[in-house]
Amino acid sequence: MQSRNGQWMVLLLLALSLQGCAAVGIGLGVAAGVGAYTYVQGELKADYSYPLDKTWDASLAAMKKLQINITEQQKDAYSGKIMGVDPEGRKVTIKLANKGSTVTSVGVRVGTFGNQDASQKIHKTILSILKG
Repeated sequence: MQSRNGQWMVLLLLALSLQGCAAVGIGLGVAAGVGAYTYVQGELKADYSYPLDKTWDASLAAMKKLQINITEQQKDAYSGKIMGVDPEGRKVTIKLANKGSTVTSVGVRVGTFGNQDASQKIHKTILSILKG
């Protein structure tokens, strides 16, 4: 019986590894105003303990602070999307989603395939402005 359970575990792990989309969590702690980052298919996501409007304003300010030229922006009561080009010529996309009156999900992608370090820098800048 134990051997059969072990075989199922190996098959499950093999199936998960073949999914093609890895998720990497980077913990920051809820006290910082954000939970854990999740990096999936080139997009770095985090939930912020701030309402959508405040997070939207901080995202726009972060783009400006990081000298990312905003090329498009759209927002409604439930979500928002900001697109731009960074000083290195990479496309930057920030997607925001309202998850309640005090929580906003933010996804950042830099470049075609994503750049985790650059995305994390944008997230840190947004958070520093929110905590400001």
